[in-house]
Amino acid sequence: MAASMLSQRKRQGTAPETIAAALRADILSGATKPGALLRQEDLAARFAMSRIPVRDALRLLEAEGLVTIATNRSAQVSRLSRSEVAEIYHLRCLLECDCLGLAIPRMSETEIDRIERIRQRAEIDAATPEWNAGDWAFHEALYRPSGHDRQIEMIKGLRATSDLYAVAHLALPRERKRWLTDHRAIVAACRGARTADAVAALSSHLAAARDFVLQQMQDNG
Repeated sequence: MAASMLSQRKRQGTAPETIAAALRADILSGATKPGALLRQEDLAARFAMSRIPVRDALRLLEAEGLVTIATNRSAQVSRLSRSEVAEIYHLRCLLECDCLGLAIPRMSETEIDRIERIRQRAEIDAATPEWNAGDWAFHEALYRPSGHDRQIEMIKGLRATSDLYAVAHLALPRERKRWLTDHRAIVAACRGARTADAVAALSSHLAAARDFVLQQMQDNG
């Protein structure tokens, strides 16, 4: 009986994460658009759960910047202006370039080989719906040797928010040759311990992504 109750509590404990994962996938794929309402009662019915794990899931997404929670038991997928998105990319560039600059002197050949394998995997994923996960795996691997775990979590949060407008997701395959070329240049600079070149390549990479997302926002109203 005790083991059964413990198992049940464990399942209940994972419910908010399960709901949040499903909603996050909907948001980042573009299936749920910026500004869309997320009503707790509708979500409870969808997931066949009470409102408590739904509420907790929405709070997880709010912490990631993906939703804003109102006082009437509903939430809304975050809607950002073009200037706000530009600011997010500005912050990303500051944090990511700094993190890479700190990481490169700490990269061993073994570490760079690992980063290269992840880059190759991301290149395969670039033509699939898994492109975003593969892209983050590559960037995270670049930054991890810095040892600045909190900074990396901040980068991850900013990236999740900016990804709201990667409906850009739908148009990205047209641009992937540019992104993948950038990735190769960054790894080559890391392997040569050319920190300034790697940081410059990353800065250009993020600026191009910013411009692409802003153009998509303008084209899609």
